[in-house]
Amino acid sequence: MPRKEWTTELKKGTVQLGILALLQEGRRYGFDIIEELRKRTGGYLDLKEGTLYPALHRLEKQGLLRSEWVLSQSGGAPRKYYAITDEGIASLKDARAEWQAMVDGLVRIVKGPDAPPPKGGSPP
Repeated sequence: MPRKEWTTELKKGTVQLGILALLQEGRRYGFDIIEELRKRTGGYLDLKEGTLYPALHRLEKQGLLRSEWVLSQSGGAPRKYYAITDEGIASLKDARAEWQAMVDGLVRIVKGPDAPPPKGGSPP
């Protein structure tokens, strides 16, 4: 599998987790989400609008997010802000546990059978 395809597949599973985790800190608008994901991941999650907005709409349809239009105080264009719901917080908690289990398991595979267990996890 070529590197770009490999990277794309890895990123697909992390976008929803990243969005929910950011929104747990407070509501944000789309461009802010893109910038913060890029900044905090050192550019690894460098989403385009064509990736972000369908993901936001999907999460909203699932009841994990809600959105509202907010008028600019300075007279600029209104922005659509997204916030996590209680259901989204519960889903994020589950997703974090699944993500940690996956990371712990992959560390044991990638580093080999004699590697010490990951810091956050326990041996199988």
